[in-house]
Amino acid sequence: MLVLNGHLIEPLGHIEGLRWFYVTSWAMRVPVFVILAGYFSSAGPLGHREVRRLTESVLAPYLLIALLHTAQIRLLYGQWKFFTAEPAWGLWFLLSLFVWRMLLPYLAVLRYPLPTALAAALAVGYLDGFTHTFSASRTVAFLPFFLLGWELRRGPADQFLHAVWSREAAAGVLAVTAVACWFLRNDIDTGWLAMHAPYGETVSFNPAWAWGLRGTVLLCGMAIALSFIRLVPKRRLPVVTYLGMGGLYIYLLHPLVLRVFFRFGDLRWVGPWREQAAVLALGCALAAALASPWVRRLTRPVVQPRLPWLYAPEPAAEVPAPGTTAARPPEPAQRQRPGGEPALEAEPAPAARPAATPGARPGEQAGARCRTGPDL
Repeated sequence: MLVLNGHLIEPLGHIEGLRWFYVTSWAMRVPVFVILAGYFSSAGPLGHREVRRLTESVLAPYLLIALLHTAQIRLLYGQWKFFTAEPAWGLWFLLSLFVWRMLLPYLAVLRYPLPTALAAALAVGYLDGFTHTFSASRTVAFLPFFLLGWELRRGPADQFLHAVWSREAAAGVLAVTAVACWFLRNDIDTGWLAMHAPYGETVSFNPAWAWGLRGTVLLCGMAIALSFIRLVPKRRLPVVTYLGMGGLYIYLLHPLVLRVFFRFGDLRWVGPWREQAAVLALGCALAAALASPWVRRLTRPVVQPRLPWLYAPEPAAEVPAPGTTAARPPEPAQRQRPGGEPALEAEPAPAARPAATPGARPGEQAGARCRTGPDL
């Protein structure tokens, strides 16, 4: 819903109230989305099932909805525009997510994956070749948020999300953010937040120090996003939880709806705060409509496609042939006791066995020897 409202009010950046909302909610939109994607990702090897799930849930929707964008632009403007090297509006996230997920098993073996990603995000701004093409710049710039989400299940970050004291700290961070952004709303360039262009195109000062600006944006975005996630209720909420299950539909379908709205609609009537609140209410209503059951049923073939015809059958586990038995592990080496009775090599020497406990019954003493003996 926040992503939809951010795109809806983007043309109204000259209105102070809506500009403040756009700047304040930035870290609660894209960074939170990326952190959640990393939280639900696994660093395990990409097997048959993982590759199929990744293709059906990320790559296939990216291609199918890009075709819908092409058809819509043809109907509205009479032009053909195919999205090949440059992703369609809003689809950069799916393309970046596909790359992040493919790289995660290799990034996870690094000693410090998150600091490494931060260094790469700061350095990529100096490379002019990293732009909108295949979402290269955003893929590297937002990678720290993805790795932060992946690391949330372990270490201090997970403890922060469950500590009692962190609730008040998170509320304080969001309050300070809201106040600070009101005074800095006209000084913050939205190009700093998008991070899709080199430093030379987004800063007006010496680009040699631009890495400090991006580093500040990344660190502040992490703090604000984690605070927002900390305050999200962990229980089911009426209506909200149900509509939240359609979050992917809201994200992928709203650019198609907004393009029609901007083509035939008019936002010049927006002025005082009541009208600004009305625009945001319109965005919330549109988000609820896109998450409704009938929209989900209608658009499921493109948002959550199933492509069983595309994949080879999953390799089945080998089954022993009839009349044979599964291989057994090798038997332990044996030695002969003095009377010819075989004994295991791992059997402890009599002196190593525990001494009898005074007053213990024979059965209890035998159980003690069994528990302390070698694990055969």
